[in-house]
Amino acid sequence: MKKLSIFLLMLAFMAGCANNQATESEYDHETQDGVSFINNDLDRTEDNDTLDRTMSGEQNPNFINFDGKRLDNQDDIDQARKVVAAHEGYRPGAVWVNGEDMWVTAYRQGNMTHQEKIDSQAQLHKDLIKALPTYHIEVKVQEDRT
Repeated sequence: MKKLSIFLLMLAFMAGCANNQATESEYDHETQDGVSFINNDLDRTEDNDTLDRTMSGEQNPNFINFDGKRLDNQDDIDQARKVVAAHEGYRPGAVWVNGEDMWVTAYRQGNMTHQEKIDSQAQLHKDLIKALPTYHIEVKVQEDRT
C-alpha cells in the first residue's frame, strides 16, 4: 500500500511537471529582415517593444504604492467624522471601514430615550449615506458621558 501511494504521488508530480509549452502553430509569426519572431501584442506596449510588467497598488493592495496616491480610506473616514460633527450636540467616535462596509460611532450629549436614540441613528445614517453613497453604513449613537 505504501509503494502504491508513493507511485501515485510520483505520477502526480510528473504530470504537474509535464512540458506545457505552446507549439509554434498557436502563435502568429512575423518576419522582419529575415528573422522570425512571435507576435504577442498582449505582453508588449505600443510605444516600445519591451515587456510591460508593471504592477501598481491599485491592481494588488499588497504591493507598496509608489504612485503617491493614497489607497486607504482615510478621506472617507474624515468625511464621515465631519458629517457627525456637523450635527449639533454630536461628537464623532470610532469609524471603521472594511471593504464596502463602514461602522460609525457617534456620541450625543445628555440622556436619551430608546426612541430618541433610534431617531438620531436614522438621521445620521441618512446624512452619511448622502455624503458617502458607496458604503453600507451602520451607525451607533451612544450617550456621551464626558
